Amino acid sequence: MNELASRKRSFGDVVRQEHLIFIALVFVFYYLWSLVLPPNVAPDETMRYKIPAFIYQYGTLPHGADPLVRDPLWGISYGFTPILPQIIGAGFMKIASLFTTNEFALLMAARMVSVLSATATVWISIKISRELLKGAIRWLFVALVAFLPQFVFLGSYINNDCFAVFSTAIMFYAWVLGLKYKWPMKSCILLGVGMGLCAMSYYNAYGWLLASVVLFFISNLAMDRARWRDRRFRTKIYVVAGLFAAIAAWWFIRSYIIYNGDFLGLNITEHYKELYAIDELKPSTALTIQEKGIPLIGMLWNMEWAATTYYSFIGVFGSMSVLIPGWIYKVYAVIFLAGLVGCVARFIQVLRKRDANRGKKLLAGICMLLTMIVPVALSIYYSYTSDFQPQGRYVMSMLIPLMLFTAIGIETILKWIFKGKGAAVPAIFLAAGLTAITLYVFIGVYLPLYP
Repeated sequence: MNELASRKRSFGDVVRQEHLIFIALVFVFYYLWSLVLPPNVAPDETMRYKIPAFIYQYGTLPHGADPLVRDPLWGISYGFTPILPQIIGAGFMKIASLFTTNEFALLMAARMVSVLSATATVWISIKISRELLKGAIRWLFVALVAFLPQFVFLGSYINNDCFAVFSTAIMFYAWVLGLKYKWPMKSCILLGVGMGLCAMSYYNAYGWLLASVVLFFISNLAMDRARWRDRRFRTKIYVVAGLFAAIAAWWFIRSYIIYNGDFLGLNITEHYKELYAIDELKPSTALTIQEKGIPLIGMLWNMEWAATTYYSFIGVFGSMSVLIPGWIYKVYAVIFLAGLVGCVARFIQVLRKRDANRGKKLLAGICMLLTMIVPVALSIYYSYTSDFQPQGRYVMSMLIPLMLFTAIGIETILKWIFKGKGAAVPAIFLAAGLTAITLYVFIGVYLPLYP
């Protein structure tokens, strides 16, 4: 028994070492992307960088309308909405300034938030895969997340999108532990932290907050037979809510106070845009797609909203100006289509098979779909009623569930094709192929773009 336990520990140590080496390599890869990228060529980085630069210089949070952070064209700043990634970035800038005040070095310090967020997302994805998947398909899921070209690009510059994806990974891992082990305290802590970080990241990711609340209460009350009067259940609620409030409440209270009750900062943003934006960008003069009388379907297809969003979800660099080779978009389209077909087949299997955990699987699937539908719906609504901005980064918060669905679907198809045997080899080749594609994009597209 002691020898067997020793062997198990040795195997576990080897696995952990492999994971650490992989994460270290991923970090280096992401850091190289960030190091190569020149200043002011990524979407909105110029506007975003004004926030940590202000905090670094003055040691205080800016008012969203402060001229030092306000964009001269749009008349607004990102200071009206949550800026936790930029606050952390300012801290990194302070640390970097102890050694140098070189402008690019300070910019790299602020970018480090995205680099670390992307790396941490991959780390958590490995943990998720260990709980949900088996064999080679685990690494396919990790590769789908880690080496999506656009996700890697997001990890290279200042934005809130990458931080938002990181927060969703934390929440999803909490879901997995909660559903699998009946919500131990670790899962409650992770859920509260993930929800708090999500609230402080990007509004497009807020579907995760709704889905987390739904999943938490339904799984506890309807499936695990918890009761409101159960002290242990109430403690779980207090932990989740307390951590969420501790991380995020202060920001919305601050916004409520300084922006005259506008705790989300949306109305005040429109107000200052009307005051200071150039004429063609003022809300009163800039006609929306809806105001032009163009039907929604026309925006989605004729104006290529859907195509542009898809392309820029897979990979478009610069300020939405540099496409990667067209065959890569087709490869991902085939992968997603295969994943969809396989997921439908797996769903039918789950319905037909007697499984004590069927209810939890269906609940998780529904909540995963919710986290995918909400950001897409919000992005469509924003483009149609406000500012036409079809960008894949606005729906990037669905990365984890989309890639998990895709991996499970492909696993189902491979098991069907190979009759349950030999499916590991094509899964490994596919994971390696996705990694090779991103390396090719880095060497063949990215490096020549920014020599």
